[in-house]
Amino acid sequence: MLLNLFFRTFANWSWPHPVFLAKQQQHPIKGVSSLPIWDPVNNFRDAKHLMPIITPCYPSMNSSYNVGEPQLRRIQDELRRATKICNDVCFGRKTWSDLFKGNDFFRQHANYLQVDIVSTGEDDFREWFGLCEARMRILIAGLENPIVGTQAYPFAKFFTRKEEDGKHVSSFFIALRFAEDAEKVDLGPLLIDFLQIVNSWDKRKETMDLAINIVSQQNLPSFAFEVECTEKENAVDVV
Repeated sequence: MLLNLFFRTFANWSWPHPVFLAKQQQHPIKGVSSLPIWDPVNNFRDAKHLMPIITPCYPSMNSSYNVGEPQLRRIQDELRRATKICNDVCFGRKTWSDLFKGNDFFRQHANYLQVDIVSTGEDDFREWFGLCEARMRILIAGLENPIVGTQAYPFAKFFTRKEEDGKHVSSFFIALRFAEDAEKVDLGPLLIDFLQIVNSWDKRKETMDLAINIVSQQNLPSFAFEVECTEKENAVDVV
């Protein structure tokens, strides 16, 4: 019942109304220096947060400040899906094992952006991966463009492997959806800008690389289908 209540509560939460576990402490205890706290009234950056979940101890901060429109949409979709499964469990229509089954993300969309983080040498790969992972939200935010009519659906998992030539590769996928009247969408300038941001890192080595490709559902690599899938969409012409 608690699990069911959790999913139902946050599936219907009125974001950006903040989540607090305790009353926000405005001032530090005696002898501790004053530090800035999450304050959407006086801090315009805090006011822009979409999914504020506030840490309970001083100085209180938003633990989900990186969540943008695409991430929030994905989280809400999964919370609603979990709520439905929990309801079905309570009424005997499903079992708890259904809650832990993979979803059908790689069958729900027609087009995907595959981002491959590549490097030789384990240490270099770990450092390069950390940089690229930290910058990924810039790419996701850029793909969310209501003017052009594009929506981004990031998949919250990296597929990491070591290839036969010794290179370490980690792949990240972002599903793309387009407005119904979209016939051709040019993502080239956005992808070039993102590559420039990442490749301009002053610690980047020649062995560190980043590849971005637009992949249709039928051409997804086999390792992506560790998650079971079922649904399809109509494709649009993507450059």
